[in-house]
Order: sequence, then C-alpha cells, then structure tokens
Amino acid sequence: MLPYGYPMKTIWKYELTPNRLQSVSIPHNGQILAVKANADNVPMLWVLVDPEMPVEERRLGIFTTNTELPDNPGQYVGSFTLYEGSLEFHVFDVGAI
Repeated sequence: MLPYGYPMKTIWKYELTPNRLQSVSIPHNGQILAVKANADNVPMLWVLVDPEMPVEERRLGIFTTNTELPDNPGQYVGSFTLYEGSLEFHVFDVGAI
C-alpha cells in the first residue's frame, strides 16, 4: 500500500487522427509510452500522466512513409500501420504549444 500523499500517476489513452499535425491535451510532463492502431484501424496513443498536473496542448506530427518531413520533425514516438499494413505512419512529438 502506498503512503498517503504519494504522487499517483495513471495511463491515459488518446485517439489520434492520421493527419500531418494535431494537438492533444496532455497533463504537463506527460510521458508518451506507445502509439499503435487498434483492431478498427484507429491510431491510439498511450501516455503516462499525473492527472493533478495542468493540461497543456502537445503537438504531434504524423507522417506517412515516403513523404517529406520537416528538417526537425520532433522527438520520434513510434510507428503504426493501418489496413493490414498497407498504410504506414510515423509519429513525432513536436512539444507543447
């Protein structure tokens, strides 16, 4: 059992849209753990968060294979495929807005 007042974290799941740039509301200092498409071909993002922290908008860049990326696309998060691998996407954390 954890002592009273011990900071608790939890894992939140976010649904993404496979477009170039999007923002996601994540508590400050949230740690992105994984990105993966579910069985319905919906990309999902899992983030370790402290729900007591203020929420900030984090910008994500999502790019398909064989497309141009900015010179500094951000921190690589992971890749996922849709429709049995026929579409490939790569996710980058651009940072807080």
